[in-house]
Amino acid sequence: MSGKIRLFWLILAVLFAAAAGFACFYADLFGSIYNRPDGDPGETVSQFFDSVRNGNYISAYSCLSDYLTLGLEKQPESAEAEQLYAALRQSYRYTLDGTSSISGREATQRVQFHALNIRRAEQAAAELVNSILEEKVASLPEAEVYDGSGGYQTGLTDLVYEEALGQVLQNTEPLCTDTNLEIRLTYTNGGWKIITDRNLMSALIGGES
Repeated sequence: MSGKIRLFWLILAVLFAAAAGFACFYADLFGSIYNRPDGDPGETVSQFFDSVRNGNYISAYSCLSDYLTLGLEKQPESAEAEQLYAALRQSYRYTLDGTSSISGREATQRVQFHALNIRRAEQAAAELVNSILEEKVASLPEAEVYDGSGGYQTGLTDLVYEEALGQVLQNTEPLCTDTNLEIRLTYTNGGWKIITDRNLMSALIGGES
């Protein structure tokens, strides 16, 4: 049940780490052509968040200076994780907090980021499991409830958790958190590119604010 969901986010974390190594090679290969910084760093930040929310990962990753992929395009294998990931992406909202601060070829842009908190969603679903399970036990034949050892059928527990999660995700707003991010950017290859960090990655996968 929820273990499958947590495994998906662990896989994303591994992909982040793997991408970082290759990104160093990528940066060394292409380097930076020195020219005077031009354009608005905030436009890059907006393009990134808009693209991630819309599932346009090619556009999103083109905004990054140090990663070729964040693994966000990977599809979950379980129905529960797929439900959760879709709700997470749909919950994304952001606001640029003021204008960008530029110093030479570096810049920062403050962002208020709103997203579903995965831990809260899992906890809310877990709280519904027992009541849903009691309803199933009362309405289903015993053979569909218990296995040969007297435990609950695996298919039943998966169904119960999926149903609980579905109910929780009907209204995700109480489960969302607002995170204040400070996005760092660097001017490279003729444009402003985001320097990824742990806080940005955590926010994108529904981590704690």
